[in-house]
Amino acid sequence: MKLKRAAYRHIEAEIYSYYDTLRAIEELRRDIILAGGMHDAYGAVVGDRYAGTSIVERRATKLADSVLLREMERITKTIQDTFAQAKEECRRVVWVKYGLAIGWEPPAELAARMEGRNRFDMSPDDMAEVLAVDRATFHRYRSGFVYGVAERLGWY
Repeated sequence: MKLKRAAYRHIEAEIYSYYDTLRAIEELRRDIILAGGMHDAYGAVVGDRYAGTSIVERRATKLADSVLLREMERITKTIQDTFAQAKEECRRVVWVKYGLAIGWEPPAELAARMEGRNRFDMSPDDMAEVLAVDRATFHRYRSGFVYGVAERLGWY
């Protein structure tokens, strides 16, 4: 079965924005934890009894119940796990295409070849040339990484 074009592009967008998503997760957590001015004037009422909850309890519950936060964490963890299990060649392709290097440093000669180049202006042929691989090999590793992320997310 082939991944739909929209899903493929969505996963690529998540890979491109991996570092931005990590920053957004931290900001969201900080906003929830430090939301000092947004507490209720009244406690919760359960049946006919008052169930007083502390500000800390409310913040912890809000942090635990944040669906957006959980989904962002799930996606970033999946990308991280897929990258960790990728071969060296695949990591090189992912670094050249998406700028992603999680716990991995690109080889010095590859970094030197990418020096002064903008990955957004490069064609797949240019990227394959920088990597010193065939165009088909470049596409195979790129698609393999995207499909690996999709499979782990349950989107494929």
